[in-house]
Amino acid sequence: MSRVAEDLARGGHDQRVSTVPWLASVRRGWRAFRTGLAFVVFGVGALVIEVLILPLLWLVSWRRSDLLQRRVQFVIHHAYRLFAWIMITIGLIRVTWVGRERLRKGPILVVANHPTLIDVVLLVAAMPQADCIVKTAAERHPLLRWLVKGAGYIGNDRPEPLIEAGTESLRQGRSLLLFPEGTRSPEARLGPFRRGAARIALRSGMDLVPVVITCLPPTLMKGQPWYDVPACTAHVTLTVEAPIRLEDHQAAHKPEAAGARELTEYLQGFFERSLHTGR
Repeated sequence: MSRVAEDLARGGHDQRVSTVPWLASVRRGWRAFRTGLAFVVFGVGALVIEVLILPLLWLVSWRRSDLLQRRVQFVIHHAYRLFAWIMITIGLIRVTWVGRERLRKGPILVVANHPTLIDVVLLVAAMPQADCIVKTAAERHPLLRWLVKGAGYIGNDRPEPLIEAGTESLRQGRSLLLFPEGTRSPEARLGPFRRGAARIALRSGMDLVPVVITCLPPTLMKGQPWYDVPACTAHVTLTVEAPIRLEDHQAAHKPEAAGARELTEYLQGFFERSLHTGR
């Protein structure tokens, strides 16, 4: 039986949806309220870090950008740990990790599928240091842009600078986290993988650490309003698989363009098989 089927079979008292229509509506409304509250907490936390903590870090680290970035990432790591704890405590999500210890030692190149908005929160909360590839919108967001800049996160709007920055990050002994889809997955399937992860792996010679993520029932998906909440607690499972060794693939011995195409196809197939079988 797949992990998806096992999760549905196990259920639990929170997974039983009331057959009384008005009671189900009340529970859903209460869940939507807590979800909105979590978004408010996230925004307030980001504002506190930008207004109070970030200026102090700039003052003590302004001569060393690498030190500033590591300190900002350290703050974000612990802030995300706290936020994840809050979401779990108020019953919005349950989280199961498999192989989490593989994320604790760097440098590593982490690639993950992206079914829900909170994937990056859970992954960064599990990684003591992580350079991230972020959407251009995050670089321009009024609550996030200075955090993104301070942490040294890499924008995904220009492919070649992204590849160069990601490769350099790994060469400097830092870990890198990216989502090959480039955005959240379409509902119930993977989006097409871009070649950035493969090109960075080939240029840096770094093995890839895949993280397979499932969320049941689905929540905070691409295009889904935050208030469109599931009827029960969402169960997020993050499975950190054994590293994909470059030396085991012909792609590592081909020209970059051909190798990146082949490795990207392998990565997408790997994730599709993992999600299908639930392993």
